[in-house]
Amino acid sequence: MNTYSTPAYGSGSYGGGSGGSGYQSCMQMCAASYGAPTMASSTWSAPPATTTAAGSSGCTHTVIVAPTQGVLRYVPFAINASVGDTIAFVWNANKHTVTKSSELAICNKTSDMPFSSGVQNKSFVFTQTVNDTDTTFFYCGVPGHCQKGMFGILNPPNALMGNTSSVSSMMPVMASNSSNMTAMVQYTQMATANNTMAGNWGGNIDMSGMPPSSYQYMLENVMYTRTFLAANPEVLSEDGVIDLSSAGTTPLIVPNDITAAAANSSTSPGSPTSGSPTSGATGSSSPSAASTGGAKSLGSSSILVSVVVVASLAFAI
Repeated sequence: MNTYSTPAYGSGSYGGGSGGSGYQSCMQMCAASYGAPTMASSTWSAPPATTTAAGSSGCTHTVIVAPTQGVLRYVPFAINASVGDTIAFVWNANKHTVTKSSELAICNKTSDMPFSSGVQNKSFVFTQTVNDTDTTFFYCGVPGHCQKGMFGILNPPNALMGNTSSVSSMMPVMASNSSNMTAMVQYTQMATANNTMAGNWGGNIDMSGMPPSSYQYMLENVMYTRTFLAANPEVLSEDGVIDLSSAGTTPLIVPNDITAAAANSSTSPGSPTSGSPTSGATGSSSPSAASTGGAKSLGSSSILVSVVVVASLAFAI
């Protein structure tokens, strides 16, 4: 069993005006980062205060770097962040990087205000401060990982409603030309059948500026995040914000990689994942958790961080 808990202050999103509920929620989460919460000894310790930029009034968004060994994904795949926010990349597997790239060269390090964590291992934390809201791509620089789809986006471009270049529009088109994509789409639809918000997550991301060679991997990343959210509905709020703060006390489920659906479709029709459903440590048997056949439990017992390594760099995004 692969288990972990993310920093207790979790991920947040700044909703705008000071009178809105999003603002209050943001402030509550950010306030929590200034003091270590009370946790059982088997949970992760919160990263020290240096993981949030000094004087920053923004929220901290957590991105999981490879939820388990062998799953080459960032979760969530895309994050919307405001100026002053902090992105905390948290490793849950060995030998990965977070390296800035660009939309047209996703798997190549950019020279435009670059940042790179270097190759790091499980439990490492790498933070970046948001200085603008430009779209920023990042990828894993370990040879072969990005080419298999390990990249992510900060402040992704949004397509207008009905735009044919949106993820929602592109997914059925791609599926009509690929049996593997069809299997992955069908699996995702099955896994998110009881969670409409998870099933629609990322649908308005605009793919028009990306090279066609990246389309498949873009869609795979969106689908993997969808299955992750469906397996862990408590981390997705009603307004679409992903909040991983509950992972400090609540076990999470790690689904098999989305590509397993395509691999298994040829040998086990109607059963897109291998293995049997695995619930979290709380013994949940909810429909969304049960639909992640072959999923692994992410509880809080397997990682006890005695020393959290933190690298903090400011960058412009």
